[in-house]
Amino acid sequence: MKKLTAVGLMLGTLAACAPSTDPRPVGADRDAHGCIGSAGYTWSAVRGECLRAFEAGLAFVPDPAPTQGPALVAYLVLAPAQGDMVTAAEVFVPGRAAPVALALAHTPEGDVYPTLLVNRAEGIAVFRHKDEHFLDVQGQRFRRESSASDRLFQLR
Repeated sequence: MKKLTAVGLMLGTLAACAPSTDPRPVGADRDAHGCIGSAGYTWSAVRGECLRAFEAGLAFVPDPAPTQGPALVAYLVLAPAQGDMVTAAEVFVPGRAAPVALALAHTPEGDVYPTLLVNRAEGIAVFRHKDEHFLDVQGQRFRRESSASDRLFQLR
């Protein structure tokens, strides 16, 4: 019985080390823009480049945080500033295949919860309250504690 088990383990190890039958080399999964999805890259229309949202974006965590399971984070990617103002953005939302474009929202001065970015068709808005920024995605809320140097304060 022990010989049979050892032979089975050796065959299993050899099968695990066998070359892949997939003809594509690792990293050959480029999309139409040349972004390598298996490496975490996706196309950003506002930046005009492939990027990793978790590196280039501003993280928003669910609010309230889930009591069980992982917290799926949303990432806001801001376009390069025109002068010292940000003019466009897009949001990478968990569960969506593509980012959603956001436009600047012009909120009246003195609004307690000024809306900064919006996509009304998708039901998405980014607004500020004191030193926090919130992202609403069709009723699901995400939150980001912001510092004075945060680029979100460049949105007006």
